[in-house]
Amino acid sequence: MKFADMTSYQIPGFTMRQLTPADKPKMIAIREAVMAVLPDPRWYFSMEDWEIDEWLSEQSVVGYLDGEVLAGFGAITPEHERGDHSYAGVLGESRENTFDFHDVMVHPAYRGHRMHQQFLSLFTQSARALGGKAIYATVDPENSASWYNFEKEGYRCVVTQPAYDGRDRRYYKLTL
Repeated sequence: MKFADMTSYQIPGFTMRQLTPADKPKMIAIREAVMAVLPDPRWYFSMEDWEIDEWLSEQSVVGYLDGEVLAGFGAITPEHERGDHSYAGVLGESRENTFDFHDVMVHPAYRGHRMHQQFLSLFTQSARALGGKAIYATVDPENSASWYNFEKEGYRCVVTQPAYDGRDRRYYKLTL
């Protein structure tokens, strides 16, 4: 994945960079910290280790670091890497030139720095630069903090339907 110039998305006190396989333990640590404080664990369908490996090998993950500490990360992939699992395909829409926003996780100690919004903005700019037509994401209907960020960025809820293991998810789409 080719990301837009990240300098526009810097947050004072943090460094943003593309993550590498060496960052996997830090990503797992954030996943564990986030899952431990969720009001309801069903809000987040946790990524598995093999997915992290895939995203890192596809260079689809960026993160904010506080020194050597990973404060937050986000992952997005183009539809051709998702195949039949692309959100557009699941919804019966054209997959061509679409992207799936997979994950955004911010360590609880680093919330309030607008990382989620910055990931959304970076991914929007990057997908546009690559000729993308739309970006899709899923959010738990009860996780208002997350879907509010998507709606603020211009994403619209297309449908609420079961996904993954049968739990309801709001499918969001940003037309580019």
